[in-house]
Amino acid sequence: MGVELIRAACGRAEFHRLLDSGDGQRLESFGAVTTVRPDPNALWRPRLESARWEQAGAWFHKDLRFGSSHWEERCALPRPWLVRHRELTLELELTPFKHTGVFPEQEVNWSWQTGRLQDWIAAHPGRRPRLLNLFAYTGAASLAAAAAGAEVCHLDASKDVVAWARRNQAHSGLNDAPLRWIVDDAGDFLRRELKRGRRYEAILLDPPAFGRDPKGQVFRFETHVQPLLGDCRRLLADEPAFLLVNAYSLGYSAGVLGGLLQDEFATGSIELGELRLREEPVPGRPSRELPCSIYARWTPEAP
Repeated sequence: MGVELIRAACGRAEFHRLLDSGDGQRLESFGAVTTVRPDPNALWRPRLESARWEQAGAWFHKDLRFGSSHWEERCALPRPWLVRHRELTLELELTPFKHTGVFPEQEVNWSWQTGRLQDWIAAHPGRRPRLLNLFAYTGAASLAAAAAGAEVCHLDASKDVVAWARRNQAHSGLNDAPLRWIVDDAGDFLRRELKRGRRYEAILLDPPAFGRDPKGQVFRFETHVQPLLGDCRRLLADEPAFLLVNAYSLGYSAGVLGGLLQDEFATGSIELGELRLREEPVPGRPSRELPCSIYARWTPEAP
């Protein structure tokens, strides 16, 4: 296989495209790099020929290791590896857990939250909504909210990913935006914020099925998410915009998230759904959609 052919597969400029999926894997492009990663939902057969898959510039092999990583790099990746999404510029990297630092299906939620924040700003002239982002990872949602005019508190338990998010802030030209960066356990932070009397007009959270913070504290979705949501509800301001909860790898339907929010909110509207990535079309075949995560969004009743 020629090097020039591989370089051609590493040369596209789009934010993200799902090129194909199947046999437990997905073929996708992030900006200038095409990757192959495992995906347990891709139980069907791939549609593209294997030669097209072989052109990918980076492969994640869950059963093999290359140095200290499961990634096999078949082309020279750009460093830094940057992708552009609207007003944001995001830095990507091949991580040990098959991820790249961005979840492209979340752009649906980024667009939704931007609309809700802009509506809130229009209804409250001269005021800036405060948004809390928990389990915030590398910051795309935080930066989208800041670009929409929100004052953002970004929290994650990992010092490294918060540093990554701050690099994304610089890449996106948002150094002057009102962003507060916190490395902490989400539950501990919420309890302190309640004692301090702070309130937020909008809250995002993307809790893991299982996690452990740097202090060794364990988070289990089944045990900890309900009290976490209760504290989030109490942190909402008197004129809130929304609360959005997203989740991966739970084995539950979105109805579970909806039921959790119904326990917390007696009024308002709850919208449930599943985020999916649509494959690039194949002539003569209907487009397939790859399920990625579930979400529930609460908004207050219209006045």
